[in-house]
Amino acid sequence: MTVDVSICIATFRRPTGLSRLLDSLEQLKLPAGLRIETIVVDNDTDSSARPIVEARAAALDPIRYTVEPRRNIALARNRAVAQARGEWIAFIDDDEVADEGWIAAYWDLVERAECDGAMGPVLVQLEAIVTPWLDVETFYTRHRSSTGDSLGPSDLRTGNAWVRRRLFDECRFDPAYGLSGGSDSELFGRMSRSGARFLWCEEARVVEFASPERHCLRWLTQRAFRGGYVHTRLDRVAAPGNDLRRALRALALVVGFGALAPVAALGGRRCLARVVLRICTQAGHLWALTGRSYEEYGAGFSTGR
Repeated sequence: MTVDVSICIATFRRPTGLSRLLDSLEQLKLPAGLRIETIVVDNDTDSSARPIVEARAAALDPIRYTVEPRRNIALARNRAVAQARGEWIAFIDDDEVADEGWIAAYWDLVERAECDGAMGPVLVQLEAIVTPWLDVETFYTRHRSSTGDSLGPSDLRTGNAWVRRRLFDECRFDPAYGLSGGSDSELFGRMSRSGARFLWCEEARVVEFASPERHCLRWLTQRAFRGGYVHTRLDRVAAPGNDLRRALRALALVVGFGALAPVAALGGRRCLARVVLRICTQAGHLWALTGRSYEEYGAGFSTGR
């Protein structure tokens, strides 16, 4: 069977999220004649996602399931790519659901515009209100643009992505980022710097369901720290030799934001939280510059080099 689009999903012990995602894929409205397949790679050695996938074998035919036993999201993504047969690969996460026009919007864009890939908006929806003053618009909204706008390396990630299959012929997600996060930004950044053209597709929307444990300042500070850490790891590879300048800048910003915190506190919890998150981001930069690791999907902090 010839396939136009391979939908690739890496999952790890999210039965509710994966079920919700697959339900949304059943509702996709596809352009006439467009042929898709769904690939689910389970990063759980217990194969916990198998019954969820098998229950939808008829509705999502063809759908394929495999296990990547090594705990590493980059390896799970690589296994999905290796199985993909489509001209295009669409990535979506197991805590997201696709709009019914998700695939059609990407297909329309690449039919009209010359590009090697595209990204679309990820709209966050809270599963439960845990911390009422942490509103979605202020603390969970991500970058958006206008359809057809060009994207740079810092704008690219797999949460909602569409990539030409042949770009993976000679490159894969780097397992070195498989526990810290950032393997998507690292790979797509390499592709972009090698000349691949990525565009924004505003109509290709997905919704991310934020679990209750994410609706708190602690989770946001960890994510801000991780963002700074991964950004500096990637930046050091792309432009080596500027560590002293990077460290001085990050340290200056930590001190500056720290001095601003008492003033921000007068504006309320939201103002103070925004300053705290900026401090955490700069602390992540500094942590990466020490050569130490931070594994968001593993054990957390590590002093190993």
